[in-house]
Amino acid sequence: MNSSSFLVLLSVAYLLTACHSGVKQSSEQRDAAFYPNLVHVHLTGKVDLPDSTRIYINTQENTMQPLLATRVLNGSFTLEGELEEPNFYNLVIQKEKFSVYLENAKDYHFEANVSGGKVQSGNFKTNSATQQHYQAMERTRQQEMKALGDKAAKLRTLFDNPKTYQAAVDQYERLSKQRASYPEQLQQKYLDDPAVAPAIKIYLIKNASIGADNHDAYHRLLLGIPDSLKSISLYRQALAKVEQVHDFFTNMPDFPDIQPRNLAGDSLNLADFRAAGRLLFVFWGSWNKEARADIQQIKSKAAALAKLGVQPIFLTWEKDFAAWEKASADLSLGKHNYRLNAHDQDFMVKHYAVRKLPHYMLVNAKDLQILNYHFTYPLDGQLERDLRKE
Repeated sequence: MNSSSFLVLLSVAYLLTACHSGVKQSSEQRDAAFYPNLVHVHLTGKVDLPDSTRIYINTQENTMQPLLATRVLNGSFTLEGELEEPNFYNLVIQKEKFSVYLENAKDYHFEANVSGGKVQSGNFKTNSATQQHYQAMERTRQQEMKALGDKAAKLRTLFDNPKTYQAAVDQYERLSKQRASYPEQLQQKYLDDPAVAPAIKIYLIKNASIGADNHDAYHRLLLGIPDSLKSISLYRQALAKVEQVHDFFTNMPDFPDIQPRNLAGDSLNLADFRAAGRLLFVFWGSWNKEARADIQQIKSKAAALAKLGVQPIFLTWEKDFAAWEKASADLSLGKHNYRLNAHDQDFMVKHYAVRKLPHYMLVNAKDLQILNYHFTYPLDGQLERDLRKE
């Protein structure tokens, strides 16, 4: 081969190498552009199940689509692959789901407890602080709920004794309330703890009930989450949920100066009630048994409500005039009983979420400012007490 031929071959080889390198670099750049939060998963496990038992990972939003899958071999398994982002996923074994937060550069090993050929429980050994905090929280919740349940179960033997019956009932009710409130108390403890991993806090807010008493605190908490987590879907979902409620309360308008008519054809004039102090708007319907029962209680408390400076005003969007007329007479509602038109009804639904009856709103009579857009049902017999709190 002469020198000129050698130089030509060398040039071609160089060009091919450069092209191949360029293609590889472009592919990596493309992955980084489309999946900036890509997670490289390496999850091992030990499970005493038959060979070929299928094990897979899916999301908590889409449980029908496996993202990574493998099968058991000699009591072990390994799941490897890539996931679009760090998030809470389900590890699924025999239809049992085990929540795990998967993120980059962390080790995961799952050990299952199997009895009678069925997976009963399991635990992840990992250096992911988020997963460690999640598992610790779940253990605490399960242990406390079991302890409260055991205490309640021991009371059952006291129900048969007339001497201990009432004390046992009272204690059982207290324990039931503790069981109902404990998960939320534990959640708040983790949200308030600065040492808890930020992803846990996002997860808790995403699954929490958002309302008037917590939307502002949750909104501030989410805005303070590290920027590295703000691009994942878990954060976007939590933020969208909180912002919807936050906007609802932040932009809630004062009660409108509506003028619906009563049975006599007289229009509501809210200016007439400015000296009342507070207006209790009662949204009801003739077909609704709860509303009718509440109204009877409200009527029976008329003197007490007057002392508290509270004026009830009854509102309905009843389509059947005859049914409204009959129910109003049966309940002796009097003149402060009005039927809303479609426009006013839409306003109440949009701005105050008046969708389910009965619904109660507490409003400042002087300036029509909303004091409580969803006042507690008075069915508990503590109407005056609840009004004093407001």
